[in-house]
Amino acid sequence: MLKVKRRQMSEAGDPAFVDRTLGHFRRFHGAATESLSDDELRFRIRHGIERGRGHGLTWESSLTVFVAHMIELCPAFDEHPAAARVLADASIPPDERVEALLAHLSELEWEEAARMCDPVAYWARARAEEADGGGGQG
Repeated sequence: MLKVKRRQMSEAGDPAFVDRTLGHFRRFHGAATESLSDDELRFRIRHGIERGRGHGLTWESSLTVFVAHMIELCPAFDEHPAAARVLADASIPPDERVEALLAHLSELEWEEAARMCDPVAYWARARAEEADGGGGQG
């Protein structure tokens, strides 16, 4: 019997969580995901989970919302100074920071965050980094 340690599952992205998230995105974010193959969407979800965990996120719900922002808005939305400030705010529990973004960012800041990068170039670079063994954090 194959035993997978929790740390290994965390590093690889829990396949069941990735599959649940894929189903959620197909159902509720169809316009943003309809042109993506399941393989590509799984890659983006795994990459987003890894990126979200880099901000201390652990709950499936907070990671799913974080990845949704990456897919719907911009894969580098978290690099916007206002978003980065909230995601690093030690006075907010890590898994509550994604919700705090909604309260702390203005409409203008969300618009700026949406323009933080060229999504096509971002995902191509992330794929290339994964292929090179770089881990895939864009």
